[in-house]
Amino acid sequence: MTKPPKRRRSRKGRPDFFANYRFWLTLLSLAAFTVAGLVLFTLLKEEPPPAIVPAVVPPVVADEVLRAEVEDFLAKTRSTSSLVRRELDRRPPRYTVVGESPSEELLENLRARLAALPGRFLVTLTEDGVLSVVSAGREVVVVRFVTPVPEKPVPVIEMPSGPMVAIIMDDLGRSLQQARTLLSFPQKVTFAILPDEEHAGKIAELGHAAGREIMLHVPMEPQGYPAVNPGSEALFVQYDDAEIRRRFDLLLARIPHATGVNNHMGSRFTEDARALAPVMESLKEKGLFFVDSLTTGRSKVALVANLQGVPTIERDVFLDNVADVTAIGREIRRLEDRARRQGMAVGICHPYPETLEALRRELPGLTARGVKVVPVSVLLHKQALAQGS
Repeated sequence: MTKPPKRRRSRKGRPDFFANYRFWLTLLSLAAFTVAGLVLFTLLKEEPPPAIVPAVVPPVVADEVLRAEVEDFLAKTRSTSSLVRRELDRRPPRYTVVGESPSEELLENLRARLAALPGRFLVTLTEDGVLSVVSAGREVVVVRFVTPVPEKPVPVIEMPSGPMVAIIMDDLGRSLQQARTLLSFPQKVTFAILPDEEHAGKIAELGHAAGREIMLHVPMEPQGYPAVNPGSEALFVQYDDAEIRRRFDLLLARIPHATGVNNHMGSRFTEDARALAPVMESLKEKGLFFVDSLTTGRSKVALVANLQGVPTIERDVFLDNVADVTAIGREIRRLEDRARRQGMAVGICHPYPETLEALRRELPGLTARGVKVVPVSVLLHKQALAQGS
């Protein structure tokens, strides 16, 4: 039996969604366009963010420009180039000038020239002859003026009788109070002054005015450098003869009234006869002496000094290897015993509080027992007389 065919429903009667909701769809589209337009209009109306204006930074003066001004200033001080030491690799750059401090007129001229450059510069000059140029709170140039070593007349030395000691106080220059304490002692302790310390020149002047012998305590290369550092101003064996001589003369010029030198550290340098030679040549020309602190048992100081004809003497006792008042007192009495056996002796010490106190206690008794505290030059004169020269 044949199945009757299925009747297909006509699509004509099915509802049309878009036809029925055309009004609402149109209205919704218009609303969407309206909202989008309002958002776009609002965005366009917003002001752009303010431009970021960089902070105004004062222009930096090039090192070459500042250096040119300093060199021009130095030329006006009539200092020759051979008497100016330039350390331009240091920060700040440093100059050492052997000559008198500049006049107020020259300082004002320098200030005026620097005022014409970008930035603000402050120029000051201390009583010790240190000129400093400061910008933005930091030093940008340092110039140290040192007084030339004057020609020294040959002193007339009265030779005392009996045992004598010279007591050399090393490492002076950092503290005026230490120097004033020493000057309060009637016994004439010898001043050995480090040349690069703040009060070096002032202490030399004070000591000389009070009749104390003044020495340059010259920094020299030690064994173990750079772990043991004598400072950038020191003499090093790596330098050639001309550089050693130039550096030594500049250091010597910083200590007015110096009659001789002794080594600060120097266990490496004093073992090198070649390096010592230009130092001794300078001392010979100036009529100065060398006290060997004997920081090494292989020192060549006496050998080279004798070849050059430079008066020299060696340290006998380090008084304060132990910074204790009682221990230092024992070493002072050991120095006395050495002077009684030899006729004279040299002690070296340092301005520790314990050392100053030990000297205050012991020196009156030392002189009361007939041992005279004298300048080093007196011992050298006695030594020369004994040698028949």
